[in-house]
Amino acid sequence: MLEQEDAAQVYNISKDYRIVAVKGNKCSLFFKNKQNQLVASLEGCQNIFTAIVVADKARGLTNIEKKYLLSFIRVKKYSISKEVAAALDVSVIKYTDGREDYLSEKQIKRRIASGIDFARIYIGKLSAYVLKIPADSKDCLYHFGRAEISRLVIGENCSINLDLRDNEFIESLVVGERFSGAMNLSRTSVESVFIGNNCRCNLTITDAKKCFNLQIADIYSGNLNISQSCLYAISLGYYSYADLMLSNNIIKKDIVIGDSFRGGIYATNQHTEVMHIGDDCKGWIKLNDQSKDSGLKKLVVGSDFSGNINLSGDESIEVLETGRKNSGKIDASYATALNKAKIGKFYSGQIDFSGSSVRHIQLEYGASGSVKLKDCHRLNLVQATIDNRLVIVDRKPVGEAQNSGGDIYYNFDASFPAAEYEPFYKRLYHQTRRAIHDRLS
Repeated sequence: MLEQEDAAQVYNISKDYRIVAVKGNKCSLFFKNKQNQLVASLEGCQNIFTAIVVADKARGLTNIEKKYLLSFIRVKKYSISKEVAAALDVSVIKYTDGREDYLSEKQIKRRIASGIDFARIYIGKLSAYVLKIPADSKDCLYHFGRAEISRLVIGENCSINLDLRDNEFIESLVVGERFSGAMNLSRTSVESVFIGNNCRCNLTITDAKKCFNLQIADIYSGNLNISQSCLYAISLGYYSYADLMLSNNIIKKDIVIGDSFRGGIYATNQHTEVMHIGDDCKGWIKLNDQSKDSGLKKLVVGSDFSGNINLSGDESIEVLETGRKNSGKIDASYATALNKAKIGKFYSGQIDFSGSSVRHIQLEYGASGSVKLKDCHRLNLVQATIDNRLVIVDRKPVGEAQNSGGDIYYNFDASFPAAEYEPFYKRLYHQTRRAIHDRLS
């Protein structure tokens, strides 16, 4: 019921409450009780309320007062912000055609279960142990910041975005196969994240409040950005095209990247021991911005590697290992912590150790690639098999070469002249020939 006064319009919404609109003030409505005491004011303009200011903050609003305000807003067809919705314990669904629904906890649960498409959903009051978004949900943005749920499950073939920032309740997130969209879990209490097969997903996690486990299945693509967080482990499945940005994280176990990786990894200061890259990697790996006390210590690359690894200037990696048939490019120049490099059989790639601190290089059977050793002042030993056709570029002088059990051990000493620029097996042949000649003469 509307009453007209000289300076105000009064809406009697019950025998105990009314709303007053003061003339000349288009941006505020005043919610009063029957004693004409101010209970709260609605702030906003152009029929959009952006805030509720409660007169007695210690008392707050009762459930019946929240219902009266919400009924008034619905009848007058006002719009409200997610902050107002949160204050009224309701959720908001904003459709792409401009319609808005304001739903109670029971109503929003039913709507989510039945499926929502083409909308923005701001979750207000919602408590559940498990909440599932149905399969095939399309074109939705869910804001779950206030939802009191322990486990969130996304059905298969969904195309949605999830905003879980600052959620203090969620512990587990399970994403079904063929998901496409984006997820933000920054400042959440998540402990487990699992992403299914064949997902195209952008995932952002910054300042996680708990240490969590991240497991991503096969054929994953998208952008993965994790920073300032603690993880038990990171595992990425087969044939991934993702770009991983890892910055200043504590990882209690190893980082494991599956076979046939085709994406990119940029890691800075990962407090962990080992990063494992699977077989058949054609991606790029950039680890050259790590600091001495907070970065990876060991990089292990599988067989059939043909990608690019940048360790130039890295201050953390101490051990580098690659598998069989490495034909890629590795730039380890000026890597100041590098101590040992082990290169697998049939190596045919390019490795630059120039200016690094490497001490021991081991090259297994069938190597025919190139290794740059310019200014490797700390290099003591290069171990290679006798059949190798390896090309050494800008090497320091060889002090002594020893043949033992089919391996050649090159000890380096600056007082000896440099060997000729030729493969290992030819140098051994010439050294043996000279030794025989000297003995006969």
